[in-house]
Amino acid sequence: MAKYQRIKGGEKNENSGKRWQKSELAQVLEYFLSSRDVKIHEHNTDIQKLSKQINRTVRSVEAQLLMFRNLSKHGDYSYGNMNKLCVELWKEYLNSHKP
Repeated sequence: MAKYQRIKGGEKNENSGKRWQKSELAQVLEYFLSSRDVKIHEHNTDIQKLSKQINRTVRSVEAQLLMFRNLSKHGDYSYGNMNKLCVELWKEYLNSHKP
């Protein structure tokens, strides 16, 4: 895979500006849960592959991963509003893994 280049003004695709679907976020959560020790960064090739798979920009996938990371730690997101679907998916995950 070619080295990721940040695009001035931001990367765009046909899903830019559209709301995330629960199925897309479920894939992001699945990746997060399977690789908690991996650094969340735009140059991570796995994040780049996931973004292509769900047809989202690398930076937007990175942002959703950061939301899940913050939910796993303490439940808030300092960069603005938390995606309600992320919170919903996180609660479903926690409820499904109760002892």
